[in-house]
Amino acid sequence: MSNRNFFTLLFLALVVYIFNLALDVMQVDAAQYAVMSREMLTTHSFLKLHCLTGDYLDKPPLIFWLSSFSFALFGINNVAYKLPSLLFALLAIFSTYQLAKMYYDERTSRMAAIMLATSQAMFLITNDVRTDTLLMGAVIFSIWQWAEFFEEGKTLNLLAGSLGIALALLAKGPIGLIATGAALFPHVVIKGTWKRLFDLRLLIAALIIAALLTPMCIGLYQQFGLKGLKFYFWTQSFGRITGESEWNNHPDTFFLLHTTAWAFLPWSLFLLLGWVGAIIDLVKKRFRIETGEEVISVSGFTLVLIMLMLSKYQLPHYIFVVYPLAAIMAASGFLKLTAWPKARPWLTALQLSMLVGLVLASMLLQYALKGWDIISVICLMTLYPVAIWVAVKTEGGVKTFYNITRYLSYRFHRFYHRLFGGKSEMQLTVAFGLDVAYKKLFFASALVFITFNFLLSAFYFPAILKYQPQNDFGRYVKAHNNEHDFVCYNIVSDFALAYYAQQIPDMLWSKEDFKKRLDEKKGLWVYASSSAVHSLDEMHLAYKVIEQREAYPVSKLSLDFLNPATRSSVCNKVYLLEVKL
Repeated sequence: MSNRNFFTLLFLALVVYIFNLALDVMQVDAAQYAVMSREMLTTHSFLKLHCLTGDYLDKPPLIFWLSSFSFALFGINNVAYKLPSLLFALLAIFSTYQLAKMYYDERTSRMAAIMLATSQAMFLITNDVRTDTLLMGAVIFSIWQWAEFFEEGKTLNLLAGSLGIALALLAKGPIGLIATGAALFPHVVIKGTWKRLFDLRLLIAALIIAALLTPMCIGLYQQFGLKGLKFYFWTQSFGRITGESEWNNHPDTFFLLHTTAWAFLPWSLFLLLGWVGAIIDLVKKRFRIETGEEVISVSGFTLVLIMLMLSKYQLPHYIFVVYPLAAIMAASGFLKLTAWPKARPWLTALQLSMLVGLVLASMLLQYALKGWDIISVICLMTLYPVAIWVAVKTEGGVKTFYNITRYLSYRFHRFYHRLFGGKSEMQLTVAFGLDVAYKKLFFASALVFITFNFLLSAFYFPAILKYQPQNDFGRYVKAHNNEHDFVCYNIVSDFALAYYAQQIPDMLWSKEDFKKRLDEKKGLWVYASSSAVHSLDEMHLAYKVIEQREAYPVSKLSLDFLNPATRSSVCNKVYLLEVKL
């Protein structure tokens, strides 16, 4: 891969990340973390965590520390909130490149970095902020630095690796240390560099990690006593396996595997083949590796996956922590498969079919969310052809669509004759175009997938977020917050509303409480449900409808919501009202 193409793909991925920075935060987790970060900044309670003024015991404090610091520097806005996560995502890409470069050639290292940068998971978590973004960046940075230490024995790598582990622990708890150990320990043992495990400098590493964890531990103890420390070091992580944790969503055993099938697109096929190939190679070599080889990627990905699969509570983003290691296996597998002539045409056909599916998915999203909006239609109709043209002119996938058509026709024709007899008149040489295309498929896949996610970020996510009207309601209240108090009537306040209003609205449920509050303040901004509006009519109160909108939990999309004909049936009407005496 040339320098030009490598940096072009990184730049284009970064463009999508920047679009993601400006998007509004989604319910529930991202909005909750935003509210808590603002609350931390305004209350200066940096050791004790609170959520809507109540005590909070769930996630470690790193995401709140970084976001509140970013708020202090750049103001309370979407970009400031998401910026720390973006920086950790970039750290993950850079560290993946550096780790791969230790054991592979430049081409493999660059491909691994691009595969991670253009995976669906990375595009998602630079938009919908999660602690897993920080965890991913800290863990792969730590693995890279500790791998360097075990190879070269340099103190600087030990110090940097210790910082990485501490950041991972502060991001999401013990999983940070477990993931790092699962990747490195088998490699160290198999390679025979285990003597460094008894290096006295490791005591310095332990002290650094302990020192960096101390502020968090003090806060947990002051706020919750020993229960807080036990929750952080045991219940929240290991308790999900032992059953001590109250969190249990009864996941499918293979939930994280079929999550990876879509979350690691467009590289899922090559991850599967690279992963299986790495395991087979390791078994064939009787768990021995030669100089310059590694088992960090396969051991880290496999062992962490197994441990997470044992958890009684699983969400898709839990597996993202090992996607940098997955990218290394996928890149290595992609290149090794170039020596498998019989498989190359089939793999190319499957990959191209997936890319065609992305274009079709974009068309469906256009119909569902934007209709005949002129700007998005023009972008949809022009960006994909431009991406394909650029791919063809540089390291593109297939020279012409004619080759694709002929090859697929040949395969169908051959299959038909095997079933019903007769001899195919088409020649095997028509597969040559796709066979050659495999060697040039990488750039095309990355470019088309970047285009798909650009359309998501620029047009389709903003259209979806219109059905989270709490964001706009909150902004309106913030702009007029000197006039009236802000309350929620017959509806639960949510994190997005509080974040964008930059205040916590009181929740009122009875007519008596509402009338009393109105008598006291003479005027209220009211976030209301349909039943609340009916209640106001019954009380014969005059009110002004600032805005009426349809609301839907946008992080849980369904076919009924995506279908314009049935969307209203699954949405609830909500209102922003001004009520005066």
